[in-house]
Amino acid sequence: MGERSIGGAPMVMPHDAYVLAVFGDVRQFAAWLRTLLSPAQVLSIDWSTLHRVGERHAGLRLRVGSSDLVFAAGLANGAARLLVVFEHRSTAASDLHDTLLRYAVHLLHAAGRERPWRPTFVAVVVLSHGAAPPALLPRAVVAANAGLATVWAALQPQVLVLHHHLETITGPMQLAVELHPATRLMLVALASLPGLDATATLAALGRWADLLRATEQEDRQSGSEHLAAFFWYLVLVNDTPLATLQAAVVELLPSAKATIMSTGERLLAKGRSEGRVEGRVEGWREGQVMVLRRLLERRFGGLPPEVLTRLEAASAADLERWIDQVLDATSLADLFGNR
Repeated sequence: MGERSIGGAPMVMPHDAYVLAVFGDVRQFAAWLRTLLSPAQVLSIDWSTLHRVGERHAGLRLRVGSSDLVFAAGLANGAARLLVVFEHRSTAASDLHDTLLRYAVHLLHAAGRERPWRPTFVAVVVLSHGAAPPALLPRAVVAANAGLATVWAALQPQVLVLHHHLETITGPMQLAVELHPATRLMLVALASLPGLDATATLAALGRWADLLRATEQEDRQSGSEHLAAFFWYLVLVNDTPLATLQAAVVELLPSAKATIMSTGERLLAKGRSEGRVEGRVEGWREGQVMVLRRLLERRFGGLPPEVLTRLEAASAADLERWIDQVLDATSLADLFGNR
């Protein structure tokens, strides 16, 4: 996922925080997972037993300092077990397949040491969005020339990944109706909101009015806070002034005024405490630069001027991708080369 520990304090990317807030709700995740599995797979799962496994497992973390969702459920009346590894990516990464393979193997190894032993199956599921889907082939296959890849690809250890990429999603109607409202809102927001100007953002909110209302109603019935999570995400990835966003959402959802206003107050308090400008949560990109620079200096020492210049000019997507990859990079050239 996207939680990284810097100096002992966790830093969570807004995309990752929003996904965790929604899919940390087992009901939301289960409905989404059903849309990816085959009918036979759906029937074989005892859905009443599906539950989250603790996000942190000694020796089993996906990446250093990261936190991914893992779920477990019974199969065949409890005679076997299913572990579902969930990964979210907002940027492409050449090492994703190998990382997921390593994690799946670790989970199976741990399951094999349990007593009494029972058959354990692992399913790996990826939700991605952004300009390009992540590579889901072994890293060597992706990086090698076509000739070598053709010769050796079939012999490389691989994990089959259930993949949902949001590249073509522009509205709720393109999503499965079986999904809960909060999940549909999250998916369309991830695919559409980042980078929109104020006019386009307000127009999108108007188009999603019914979905916002359905999410609010679902929150009341289940005691969830998914609408607040959406609003938090909306502010973090958008340059529209906070007061404008508050007014727009409250106009669409008068009954949600307390939720939206209190969330806005928390955002303003957070912004003030971090030296950000009132009315917007600013400095997100600057914070990424600072974090990445600190990680790079710890790994490789002093940074040359050309790297510092590249960091200052990088987009938010570039910075997020490099933060994901920095712990696996063997050199500055490995991280920044050919990009």
